[in-house]
Amino acid sequence: MANLKHIFIVNPISGKADAGLYLVPNLLDAAKRNEIDYEILVTEYPGHAKDLALERAGGEQAVRVYACGGDGTLNEVTEGVFLSQNPQAEIACVPCGSGNDFIRNFGEAEDFLNLDALIQGSGVGIDLMQTHKGVATAICSVGIDADIAYGIPRFRRVPLCGGHMAYNLSILQRLCTKMGRKMLVDLDGRRIEDEFLIATVCNGSYYGGGFCAAPQADMHDGWLDVILVKKISRMHLAGVLAKYKKGQHMDGDEVAQPYRSIMQHYRARHVRITPSDGKTAIVNIDGECRKERELRVQALSNAVRFVLPLHLYEKQNQTAHSASAAGI
Repeated sequence: MANLKHIFIVNPISGKADAGLYLVPNLLDAAKRNEIDYEILVTEYPGHAKDLALERAGGEQAVRVYACGGDGTLNEVTEGVFLSQNPQAEIACVPCGSGNDFIRNFGEAEDFLNLDALIQGSGVGIDLMQTHKGVATAICSVGIDADIAYGIPRFRRVPLCGGHMAYNLSILQRLCTKMGRKMLVDLDGRRIEDEFLIATVCNGSYYGGGFCAAPQADMHDGWLDVILVKKISRMHLAGVLAKYKKGQHMDGDEVAQPYRSIMQHYRARHVRITPSDGKTAIVNIDGECRKERELRVQALSNAVRFVLPLHLYEKQNQTAHSASAAGI
């Protein structure tokens, strides 16, 4: 893009270190090396990244907005850019969080932390999800995964209870309650009702710090991949979740043979998940968990442009060209 303005939005409390201390000097050096027109902004409160992205992307100017933080910062920047409706706006990510799940759909953190390659990279169209609570990027869910995530902050307030310990305690607490819940899942008008342990709606493959819920998900196909896990016993839970985390519950586009009695895979453009008893459930929307009466998700095809570092962009183009030449 000609006259492209680069906007770096830095969340200073992302990850284990203060991003403002080590990242900003690196951004300054990279901007000067690449001789770009740039601006560095630091967030001051929750939701600030969204506000800044919407403000800077507003209008019709060519702009690339970099989310310098974790997945939460990226989600805010993405929503801000999407709401700006600027066709010349792009989103980039400098991953500084603890999970960095979104970029796993394209490469590794090291790829995106190569600032020169990222600045020299190009944008590709990707899908998003419109939920009843706003735009989401990767995965929404209802079930034991959302329940566990919702419980973690409570244990983090306990002295000497760090992230991993809080996670384990939240699991133990959840295992002491009822396994599975009767839910109604509507997939483009097709209604499925059963007792489910997890109901996951996927635009991307990863969430929850590396869980590969949908290894077959494609962020360019305009479809949502839905994974439904039926109620299982506590005795079998650990083994199933271990395979689920590694993506080994899927075999291409099909559920792997050992899990077909307890898992189902569907594709849809509109998904609605509602507890059958009419009560609230914990709903996870890109890592933000809250009590809701339903989860509604709609696929947004080619909604924004996401920047790939130069080497990943060239690799994707080469793969696409090879597939086209082969008639795939």
